[in-house]
Amino acid sequence: MGRKSKADVRKKEILENFYIILNEEGFENASIAKIAKIMDVNPSLLIHYFKTKEEMVIAFVEYLLGRYEVAFKEQMLGAQSPQERFNNVLDIMFGEDWLNFSDQTVFYACYYLSTRNIRIKELFKTMYIKFREVLIPHAQSWMDAGIIKQTNPENVADFLIIMNEGLTYYDKLMGDIDGFRRRAKFLKEAVIKSLVA
Repeated sequence: MGRKSKADVRKKEILENFYIILNEEGFENASIAKIAKIMDVNPSLLIHYFKTKEEMVIAFVEYLLGRYEVAFKEQMLGAQSPQERFNNVLDIMFGEDWLNFSDQTVFYACYYLSTRNIRIKELFKTMYIKFREVLIPHAQSWMDAGIIKQTNPENVADFLIIMNEGLTYYDKLMGDIDGFRRRAKFLKEAVIKSLVA
């Protein structure tokens, strides 16, 4: 694997600081000037890397979604047997670490933008397609091992993603960790009852 260029390193640094501004002030109040201020650089440096705020937003969404993809795959790859992978998937998708992996406010703000920007919508769609592509062969392996009922592995992947997204969306509105734990435990048990052979 080659070294990252100075431009790649600088862009990542800019996007990380953009995340801080988004988390504190939201998209509506984020600006290149505010990012430059917390980085203690001239705004023209940011404009050198990202010509417009929209270009930076699109790069940020790619960065954020890429972090989710890498984190999920890394946690999945640690499991050896189909049963361990099944347990890992449920632990990840219905666990506090996944909920707290990234600020949900920023994630859903980006999701909102996908309703207004076709490029961002395509990035989200690609993320979910990749997520499904990771889950589908595992779902097939769970069926082959007799862990879950014989069904369409694509349906299993969709079901898991929908349950996870519903939980995280609802939890962001409710905002209480004890309630999240109760809901996550219930949904995890419901998923097991629905899928296990």
